Amino acid sequence: MLHAIRFDFDPVVSPLGLNVRLETLALAGVILLALVIAGLIAGRRRARAEELETEPGSEATRLRRDDLILIAFGAVPGAIFGGRLGYGLIHLDYYISDPAALLDPGKGSLSLTGALLLGTVTALAVGRLLGAPLRAWLNLAALPLLLGLGLGKLTTALGGSGQGAFSDAPWATSYVGPGAWGSLSPADPAIPSQILEGGLVLLALAVVLLGPLLLRFRPALRPRPSLRHAPAREWSWLVGERRFLTAVALWASIRLGVAFTWRDARVAGPFGADQLLLVALDAACLSVLLRSWLASRPAWLASWIASRRAWLKAYRAGRAAAKAEAESRRAAAKAEAESRREASRAEAESARAAAAATAEYPRQERGSEVQVVPEPARVEPAEPARVEPAERPKPPKPPKPRRTHKPRDSRKSKRKRPGSDS
Repeated sequence: MLHAIRFDFDPVVSPLGLNVRLETLALAGVILLALVIAGLIAGRRRARAEELETEPGSEATRLRRDDLILIAFGAVPGAIFGGRLGYGLIHLDYYISDPAALLDPGKGSLSLTGALLLGTVTALAVGRLLGAPLRAWLNLAALPLLLGLGLGKLTTALGGSGQGAFSDAPWATSYVGPGAWGSLSPADPAIPSQILEGGLVLLALAVVLLGPLLLRFRPALRPRPSLRHAPAREWSWLVGERRFLTAVALWASIRLGVAFTWRDARVAGPFGADQLLLVALDAACLSVLLRSWLASRPAWLASWIASRRAWLKAYRAGRAAAKAEAESRRAAAKAEAESRREASRAEAESARAAAAATAEYPRQERGSEVQVVPEPARVEPAEPARVEPAERPKPPKPPKPRRTHKPRDSRKSKRKRPGSDS
């Protein structure tokens, strides 16, 4: 509890001496804001021919703001009845024992899923009675609806309603101030499911509002890296009544995921009663969107299939060409390698022939000239007869060198004899 986000304020205010909950005042302000935005859009927008279900060349018609007031009031009884019925389905075990308590507004609350379903039905019924272009109104109501659902869910945090399962996470919330809070055990930290759902719904509103604008940006690399703004286009899931169905499908998906953090009892595996309604609602919206998308774009589908087939054919042709080119490259490389081997083999043969010719005609030096004389033919010598060691002749001794005497000098040879006169 020390790590939780604690809210310490009084959820009840007393303007003009009347006790009013902050949650109620904030919710009324959100509804008024959504109606004002819808009125501003209705005064500036014209219903197109396809939304009026008239001829394509018909002139567009501006939506009437007084029809908006009547349609909004027509949604109130359906929202109350549907919200009460949905709340009874969620707490079926209690209201089975006391069915009369379902009609007592002081006991329990309303279910947002049931209120949205039956409120939309009664609003469309009033619009049909007024002769208003329902497809144009559904297109207009998509963004104000998401805004009201997101901000309305955030306002429940002012009264402590919509708290999820108990948790010790640091971002869990608890209400410790005095007053009547809308959740059981408000002082215990719990997952802020109402804040989580409201924030995700507002994020879905931003995606629907800004997604088509952001998808028009295309990266460009030439002449320099930049972003270019592609021409505007109409997305099939954001045209006519499909815009409203897309908004409802996004809201149902978000609420279905957040519902796993609620404290409600599970009636079918991990799903509660409200989650089963959300699954049915989401499946219905997605099926209508898919069927209308397929019905409105048969030519596009045919062209897409034709383009895919052409791409596949070109891809296969490219693969075959690349394979043939690779085969030709391998054959050329193989032929080149073979020619190189033949050239090296011929060079080796010529080198061996030159070596053999050089061996037959050895070079002899005579003076300063180099002459090549033919080598005499080799004759294998006959095998000498074996001679016994005793009979083997001794090799002759080399002759002794002859001594040469130099002539004596006559003058030196004459010696003086003793006693002789010179």
